[in-house]
Order: sequence, then structure tokens, then C-alpha cells
Amino acid sequence: MLSLLLASTIAGPVRRLAESAERVRHRIQTRVEIPDFTGRRDEIGHLSGALRDMTNALYSRIEAIEMFAADVAHELKNPLTSLRSAVETLPLARNENSRARLLAVIEHDVKRLDRLISDISDASRLDAEMQRQDMAPVDLRRLLTTLTSVANETRLGHDVAVEVRFE
Repeated sequence: MLSLLLASTIAGPVRRLAESAERVRHRIQTRVEIPDFTGRRDEIGHLSGALRDMTNALYSRIEAIEMFAADVAHELKNPLTSLRSAVETLPLARNENSRARLLAVIEHDVKRLDRLISDISDASRLDAEMQRQDMAPVDLRRLLTTLTSVANETRLGHDVAVEVRFE
């Protein structure tokens, strides 16, 4: 009788959680729902909540990476298209003035690509560093007060003052 009780209240839910975790591991392309045992006030309920939160964080991270990759591809295509056009047109240039303008376009696009790649690399590095950092509470009052102070000190000739009130 005790083994039946243990199987239904402990082993069964743990097995369902483990099976769901395996499905998540094998099916990254589609979302897998982790069983919700958070209504239980024991370790299995806690484990269920932790696995659900971890899975949601994983899917959110995957979606963010996919969106980032799509944005990167889009941003790189614009200068590449311009660069390709200039390179294809260069042999057809009839005079030195046209050739010089096309070379200027090529140089501009190469610099633009270099800047984009550096920005992407910096963003990826920053994102990776942020993922490794532990989350900590932020004193928003202090942050906003500091930002307001800096904004007012560096107005650069503008007659605009920033004020923050906390209620």
C-alpha cells in the first residue's frame, strides 16, 4: 500500500517532469509544456516551478537569439547590396570621376560593414557578460537621481532642465 502511495505521489510526478525535460531537450523548435505541480507545497512542487521557469527562460533566450540573428542579417544586407552594386558597376565606369565615386561608395560601405560587425560583436559580448552576472536589485531612486544630475550638468548649451519627483 505504501509503495502505491509513493508511486502515485512521488515517482509518477517526478517521472512526468523528467519526460517533459527530455522532450524539451529534443524539441527545441517547438515549445513543450512542463507539468504544473506548483500547487503542491513540497519539493516536487518546487521542482516543477523551477523546471517551468527554466524552460520559459530557455525559450525566451532562443527567441531573442533568433530575433538578433534576423536583425543582424537585415543590417548586413543593406551595405552588402550597395557594395555589390558598386563593385559590379566599377568595370563599366567610363571616366576617372565615375570610378572615384564608385570607389568612395565601396570604401564607405566597407567602413559601414566594419562598424556594424564591431557593434554586433560588442553587443554579443555584453549580452554574454550580462547572462553570466547574477541579478541584483537596482535602487531606481538613486539611478534616476544620478541620471537627472548628469543630464542637467551636461546640457551642452540647451535650456532644458530635467526634474524627477518621487511620490
